Amino acid sequence: MINKPALYHLHHADEIEDVPFWLQLAKEMGSPVLELGCGTGRLLLPLLESGLEVIGLDINFEMLSYFKGQLSDHSVEKVNIFQADLENFHLECEFSFIFLACNTLSTLQEETRLNAYSRIHEHLIDDGIFAVSIPNPIRLASLSAQGESEIEASFSHPITGNPIQVSSEWQRSDRFIVFHWHYDHLLPDGYVERETIQSRHSLITPGAYHMELQAANLNPIKIYGDFEKTDFQKDSPFLIMIAQKGPGIL
Repeated sequence: MINKPALYHLHHADEIEDVPFWLQLAKEMGSPVLELGCGTGRLLLPLLESGLEVIGLDINFEMLSYFKGQLSDHSVEKVNIFQADLENFHLECEFSFIFLACNTLSTLQEETRLNAYSRIHEHLIDDGIFAVSIPNPIRLASLSAQGESEIEASFSHPITGNPIQVSSEWQRSDRFIVFHWHYDHLLPDGYVERETIQSRHSLITPGAYHMELQAANLNPIKIYGDFEKTDFQKDSPFLIMIAQKGPGIL
């Protein structure tokens, strides 16, 4: 089986619905742009290719190594990538735009979120923008207590060419929902190699996220329910919040 960063990247490589959203925001705010939790570079690469000056930060060394392996020699010179914790990073730079995508915020514990907001505030210029996207917690909280495993996607193993089937299942409590993503490498002899990646998401309300941001002087100015900028509703697929450092208008 290939390593987890490669599995993650191949699984999500075709997910491009959010790319125009982040690209537009980044161009409106201007360089440099900081992506927190940049992972394997699914979003940072198109921003880099558009000509923006980008900086990526992630705590996972293997994810960053995979990202660097995708960059050409020319691109390596144009992007800075740092391994750091979201609640402890210190960069000698301020940004007009910082974003945290790919559902990462809802996987963080409360203390980590609050510390991360403080670091974000420190790294934004006055009136700078912080944007974040997570799965709609109201929608997640409405799911059944347990979800059975179903095949959701498939792709070819980059070395063997054999199929990899992706399935997921979940267990939900009142406070959290835990997803288990199973990657099954189907071998010609009938055997299956399985790798599993787990993610746990908090089910606190959109209002609670809103209050956390305000307490950190990151004032929400826009709240969307999808990457087409539709107003947030209880059944929206996502909760996307755009906050400004300093006084904001809802």
